[in-house]
Amino acid sequence: MKDLFPGYCKKTEADIKRIWEHGIILFDTNVLLNLYRYSDSTQNTILELIKRFSKQIYLPHQAALEYNRNRYEVIAEQEKAYNEFLEKISQIQKDLQSTSKPLFLSTKVDKELNVIFEKVGDEVKESIQKYSDFLKSDPIYNSISELFSNRITKQFSEDELKEIFKEGEERYKNKVPPGFEDEKTKEGNRKYGDLILWKQVIQKAKELKKDVILITDERKIDWWWKIKDGRNMGPRQELVEEIKLHANVDFHMYSSERFLSYGQSFLKEKINQQALEEIQAMKKAELDEIKRIQFMEKRIFERELKAKDEINFLTKRIEDVNEKMFSLRKHQESLFKDSMESDDVKEYLHSMSIHEAELNEEKMHLVSKLKSLQKLLKESEIDSNEDKMRYIKYFNEFKHRKE
Repeated sequence: MKDLFPGYCKKTEADIKRIWEHGIILFDTNVLLNLYRYSDSTQNTILELIKRFSKQIYLPHQAALEYNRNRYEVIAEQEKAYNEFLEKISQIQKDLQSTSKPLFLSTKVDKELNVIFEKVGDEVKESIQKYSDFLKSDPIYNSISELFSNRITKQFSEDELKEIFKEGEERYKNKVPPGFEDEKTKEGNRKYGDLILWKQVIQKAKELKKDVILITDERKIDWWWKIKDGRNMGPRQELVEEIKLHANVDFHMYSSERFLSYGQSFLKEKINQQALEEIQAMKKAELDEIKRIQFMEKRIFERELKAKDEINFLTKRIEDVNEKMFSLRKHQESLFKDSMESDDVKEYLHSMSIHEAELNEEKMHLVSKLKSLQKLLKESEIDSNEDKMRYIKYFNEFKHRKE
């Protein structure tokens, strides 16, 4: 059974130990880019751990390309995030000092609070300067370059890439992993980035005839096998079976935090709990933000649906009023000649004119309400698009920023 369906078999501790001892370890782009989001201590912990496996590590060419393509963007975003945080704490301090000392604070606590604000501000400014300096001289880049010197996999030729794009089109149609989730958010051949990386992983495994560990902060279902209750069972079955078929090796995956905890355990080192908690906290914050955006998107969708129903109702009401006004005018025109000879007809026409004015007033009210709803819907769509873009941004940060 295990030989027939290797992708559905959970690896034993013995299997995992064997892969760590004799296999090769490859890294996805997001793992490297996330180094810029950690504290110096956590950065160094992860880089030192990678260094401990220096004889086993490789970097897929696609991951190296995407890292170089996106690292300045990540640095700039971190710098921006710290600037925004500095603005927020500065505003809080100004609000507290807008009058005199807050009545509910003692003079001692008020002074201590200002000292804390100054210390926080100074530390944040140091971080801002650090990231600004990274644009000139990047120590993380230097460390990564040194670690993976002569350990980047072969680049595919243009012809090989064309074949991968052609294959990818069929794979994505049939939801064959990896990468089909990127079809929702990426355009052109960029959506095949994961597939290119995967092909390079297989190629290296086949070349060296060694089992593979892939370290990735990707969390989408086109990489991980997740059961209905949300638990992660390991890499997708298709990936395990595909690399087994083409390279006859075993395959396993870890996130950064699992790489840190299992890697240090394997080396019989004390697990750096502080670094582990920092990585987990960052991932949790990003997941919470995604959930918040998804919730807001649902609310916006429900609001749009309600607005569209009301717009359809108002549009139909306006059409009905227009038809009534048209019929009324036609009837008025047919009676106009007779009105010259009959007071009754004149009185009837006068009543019809009043009714027409009432219909016109109703129409103006409906049109005004319709325009308000259409404006609301347009603003809602703008908000929705902005949230979708934020969602895509956060979603891709788990993986790598290919755009």
